[in-house]
Amino acid sequence: MAAAAPPLKWPGHRYQAVGGGPANHAYPQTPFDPEQEPEPASAQTWTPTPTSAASELPPNYAPADPGPIHPTAPILTDAKLPWRPFYLRRRILLCFTAVFALVIAAIETLLVFSDRNNGITSSSSDQHYLWTYGPTAFLTLVAAAWSRSEHQSKLVAPWVRLWRHPARPERTLLLDYLSDFQLYAVFKALRNRDFAVSITSTVAILIKVLIVISTGLITLTWTQVRHPSWPLTVQDRFVSNPARLSNSGTLVYYVMQGLADRNLTYPNGIFTEYAFQSIQDDLPDTAETSVTVDGFENSLECQPAEVALRGSMPPDPHYPHHVMNLTITSPGCNIQDFRIAPSPRWTCGNNSTCDALFSRFVPAQCDGVTDDTGKRVLVMFGNLTYTVDYSKTEKDYTGAGTLHPLIARLHQSAQMLCVPTYGITKVDVVRNGTQTRSVTAIPGITSRNLDSISAWDLMDAHYAAFKTFILIAYGKTTEVSQTTVDVDQRMELALRTQLAPDQPVTSLLDPKSLQQLATGYYRQVAAIIAKQTLMEPASVQKHGSVVMWDNRLVIRNWAAQWMAGMAAVCVVLTAAATFLVPSRGILPCSPATLPGMALLVGHSPDLLAMLRLSGAADTKSLGRPLLTSTFRSGVVADPTSSQPHFTILSELHSDRKSLTFPQVISKHSHPGVLHPGFRLALCLLLTLLIIALELTLRKSNHDDGLGDAGDDTYIHYTWTAVPAVAFGALSMLFSTMDFQIRSLAPYTALKQTVTAKTYLTLDFMDMSIPRTIFREIKFANIGALAATTAFLVASVFTIFSASLFQPLAVATTIPVTLRANQSFAMNQMGSKDGNVIASLIFGSNFSYPMFTYDDLAFPQLVSTVSLPADGSVNASTVSIEAVVPAVRARLHCRVYDSSKISTNLTLDYTIPYSFHNPLGINIEGEECNHFPKYEAWGYSNILPTYPNMTYFGLGNVVSNVSQTQGCSNLLYTWGKLDYTADPIIQHIAAIGCNESIETLSVSTTFRGANLTIDDRDPPVPLENTTRPSTIVDDGLWRVYTDLAYLTTVPNYLQPFFAMLTSSPWAVPLSSLGDPLATETILKAIKHHHGIIQAQNFAQNMAPANGTNTTLPVDITGSSTATDDQFVYEGKATTPQGEGRRRVVQDAASTRVLQALLASAVVLVAVGWAFMRETDVLPRRPTTIASVVALLAGGNLFEGRDRDGYGLGVDNEREDGSDGGGEEEKGLGPRMSGARFWMGWGTVTDWEGREVGGGENEGGVSRFGIFAVREEEVKEGDDEEGERGLIGG
Repeated sequence: MAAAAPPLKWPGHRYQAVGGGPANHAYPQTPFDPEQEPEPASAQTWTPTPTSAASELPPNYAPADPGPIHPTAPILTDAKLPWRPFYLRRRILLCFTAVFALVIAAIETLLVFSDRNNGITSSSSDQHYLWTYGPTAFLTLVAAAWSRSEHQSKLVAPWVRLWRHPARPERTLLLDYLSDFQLYAVFKALRNRDFAVSITSTVAILIKVLIVISTGLITLTWTQVRHPSWPLTVQDRFVSNPARLSNSGTLVYYVMQGLADRNLTYPNGIFTEYAFQSIQDDLPDTAETSVTVDGFENSLECQPAEVALRGSMPPDPHYPHHVMNLTITSPGCNIQDFRIAPSPRWTCGNNSTCDALFSRFVPAQCDGVTDDTGKRVLVMFGNLTYTVDYSKTEKDYTGAGTLHPLIARLHQSAQMLCVPTYGITKVDVVRNGTQTRSVTAIPGITSRNLDSISAWDLMDAHYAAFKTFILIAYGKTTEVSQTTVDVDQRMELALRTQLAPDQPVTSLLDPKSLQQLATGYYRQVAAIIAKQTLMEPASVQKHGSVVMWDNRLVIRNWAAQWMAGMAAVCVVLTAAATFLVPSRGILPCSPATLPGMALLVGHSPDLLAMLRLSGAADTKSLGRPLLTSTFRSGVVADPTSSQPHFTILSELHSDRKSLTFPQVISKHSHPGVLHPGFRLALCLLLTLLIIALELTLRKSNHDDGLGDAGDDTYIHYTWTAVPAVAFGALSMLFSTMDFQIRSLAPYTALKQTVTAKTYLTLDFMDMSIPRTIFREIKFANIGALAATTAFLVASVFTIFSASLFQPLAVATTIPVTLRANQSFAMNQMGSKDGNVIASLIFGSNFSYPMFTYDDLAFPQLVSTVSLPADGSVNASTVSIEAVVPAVRARLHCRVYDSSKISTNLTLDYTIPYSFHNPLGINIEGEECNHFPKYEAWGYSNILPTYPNMTYFGLGNVVSNVSQTQGCSNLLYTWGKLDYTADPIIQHIAAIGCNESIETLSVSTTFRGANLTIDDRDPPVPLENTTRPSTIVDDGLWRVYTDLAYLTTVPNYLQPFFAMLTSSPWAVPLSSLGDPLATETILKAIKHHHGIIQAQNFAQNMAPANGTNTTLPVDITGSSTATDDQFVYEGKATTPQGEGRRRVVQDAASTRVLQALLASAVVLVAVGWAFMRETDVLPRRPTTIASVVALLAGGNLFEGRDRDGYGLGVDNEREDGSDGGGEEEKGLGPRMSGARFWMGWGTVTDWEGREVGGGENEGGVSRFGIFAVREEEVKEGDDEEGERGLIGG
């Protein structure tokens, strides 16, 4: 600031040259009086002809002298100016800093949450819009708010430099950041050291980049999700029940058989060496659960033993004394005479010697100890040789023949005496779908025993499970790794279930290997026993962890880090900007409006004189009068009134000749983005985009996507980033159009006269979009309103483009054909294996084996089409749907009520070698099986009874059926009795059934390339395709023979009825005594029989080219057709989340974008229609000099009230709103009734003084903004020369 100086003197009405100006340079001697009538214009008129950068002079015109350079008055350093940009105030910038900091915190928080939880939340491809649009929408709002700070920083940058120090015009009056491309503005501002502008522009660019990146911040990903607390239901619990344990039946043996021979998997609640509480959930097969429950574990504690072979003879039913005799010695237990029966077999025919590998798992008792403490288990594996002793001859069992005894030698053996242990502890169970993957005991947990159950009780139950099977008197051998081993039944199962495939059997001669095998076997079998007998149903809610595949909204790590980094840069830059923006007022009022600019330059006569003839100049010509000066702004005191005034001071740096410039008349042109050709091209582009979106959407729907995306996340991001960049660029184009239209809107309005009130508020730039729209509606400026609305519509393009293209795992569907490889034998002979598997399904909750489901048996199918090997189809999870043939057994039954049934109960009597207290049952019509000669065969059915017995049930085959006699194939009888009641027989019912076998088509879903039937999508029989099968069931006579025996004491239930009342599809036991339950029992009988027969059929397969049991209905009866000749069409589909990753176009986002684009087309057309003439100026109105030239070119300063040029006018409040009325905004009282217009106007020169040596009798035509007296505006008069110009 200049040093203090004496007050300025305003010497009356005459000015003299002072300071740097020439001495003969004069201003008018008399100030202009606005009330004075204008002098008549010259008769000779002149119309300017605009040409591009052409200079044309009016008649009798000499180059104008811009007037004197005013003396440099002292600047008042203590003057306070009221106005500074609201959005550049430090508290506002600090608020933006806080917003960017919150963005960083939100991103990092979401990233951590997403990483920990494999995503933010579960969603689907049509329900994720809030999450994907949210970040983009928020950042778009931030960008809109920040644009105000950016605009104001560019707006005031030249004023800030003027306020701080003198500067050249290209860095002040001619400086334009508003019209510059943002990236160019950054470098331009850095070059000019306008750091606030470079910061606000940089932050605006970073926000745009953030918007683009945010479109890929959240992605919908098929991923594993861990739920640490998921509700599960425990279905059973351990209970101390010795009675059930002592009557465990044979199901344990069947389970072991199934595991050893039939590749069955463990049922729920059993896994290798553990029994545990069963868990129920409704999760998909791919879900993995982990839960802590009670688990049963057991083991064998073994001591090595020494044995001495006292003798051994091969087993022979005629010689019961043929056993192996051992003497066993071990720490704490000795057995002098221990006998193993049966002993190892002779398998060498007529040889004189025979080697035998043998293995045993048998109970033992220590000598001298009779209780449980003396019990042991002998586990032994050895190599024994038999040799015929020809030196001795003995009598055989008949006494007539002779034989030679055998000498046995034990070459090598490993043996130990073991004691069982068990405990209930806590285990972690991990399951995947229906399969148990692992069971692990939790360390540090003290196990407990059940009150009434000892370890030996479990061992005894183990022995009992095998006793019901008749041991062959000659013993048993089994093949293990192509080696024959003589075994008992327990050791047979142990070898088959515990010995590794590549482990030689002779390795069991090592005690450690033998103990490991025996312990593993017993752990498994005891776990099965515990699950079958030591658990009771329960329903206990429990929480466990679940890992499942799901569509999750996942935060992309790299996108989050990039966004956080950019937001951090925004924080730093915004914080730095708080130190660069003015901390106090720099102007009396906002320079954004024409009246405001008039107020700011009204006391700057030097500047007005320089630019008075530049109203029609282009940008290049506009700066010529200014280039020889430097400028600064400040507050000076009026020499007369001593009132402070804001002014722009100039300092001349050239001679006088350089100050003489002709008036330049340049061609008015449309801004580039408002050119009619550009608008037309834009409308066509938007229309083509709408069409292109429709075409790509149809292609996406037709081809399940637009292309493969692979697993490269960067390629995935490209599909979201490219639309965001494209639509973001389109949005910037609309922003530029809106800016140009809003900046030109005041001048297009001034092409017609406007009132003083309108003139005062002709500003559409420095305000928020809602205020802008309100003002455009207020002034009925349809063109500007359409442009602003179009920009508002375009600003959400990027938001909806965020989910336009999504990389999704699209289900891959390929056609397949299935063909029967193995089909059903035409003559079914029955199957023990079928009964075993059915027993496990009924009694141990085993899953259906391959190619069976419920009562349906399917031929063994194979695919004739190979699945793609490119990884697009997972062979283990693919779903194959097809209609294929199946067979099933159907029962056709007749019910017998009590009137058709007679009974004969004989108490205190036992049929020899048969039933005690027999109950004989005769059924009218089922007499074919009667043999009165034998008491036990003299009835349709017979059973023993006991005093504590309540229910009975018999299901068996009529063994001597004669169809001509009308008897049934199968007969089922059940009832209830009570020894204490009269009559004892409370209820009895019977059903006779005949079986038929039928073939039908079934709509079936298989899972995996191995064609496992998906039990979550059960097969659906097509009942209208049923036809008789060619299967003949010759094995029906043994249909229930090999069902597992379940102890049902004190009731008497044959195996079929034991299953009928205990399986997952059981009827209540009490229904056997309910006369109203007959129909329910009948349905259950049919269902259970169908399941049994389905398993029997599945065990009797034959090559499909040799049977015709499943022929299509229209081929039935052909003598040459076989099952392998027909194929069944189907389709293979990948499950949700798998398959090819394809770029899919989102339909909802497409429709929204199409609607927005269509709206934009309409708005552009409307804006074009209502604002066609945008060529109203020869240059951009975005510099100080450009606006001042228009103001100075008119007559506003010819008769202006100078009282309006004082300080204290702040037409923008702290909140950014307008304030005050006309007087506040600096429009003097003489102008308040005027009307304003812009164009070419004729004004008198300096009161007719000589200009260039001649008297100015006419006037000078200048381009600018003029004020017209309201009363002199003629209705319909459009001729500028006839307007009554104020001061003209």
